[in-house]
Amino acid sequence: MAGDWGSGWQGTVTLTAGAQAVDGWNVSWSWPGGQQISSLWNADWSQSGSTVSASDAGWNARIEAGQSREVFGFIASGPAVSFDFAC
Repeated sequence: MAGDWGSGWQGTVTLTAGAQAVDGWNVSWSWPGGQQISSLWNADWSQSGSTVSASDAGWNARIEAGQSREVFGFIASGPAVSFDFAC
């Protein structure tokens, strides 16, 4: 989480490639408490109910083997949460 101001918060998502480079990524997750994204940058995204899906924007698709890259950020409403997910 990058910041929390009560009625909303800012988060970032960092992905880490394993032994092989990633050339294109898609992630999805379900919010635990009714959170809603109001803005998301550096990815194509959608939200349906509590489920959010995001994919690379083309220019940020590649992550070299063993490297981590912050791939997108967002502004959400509702309680701030931290989570880990696999893609």
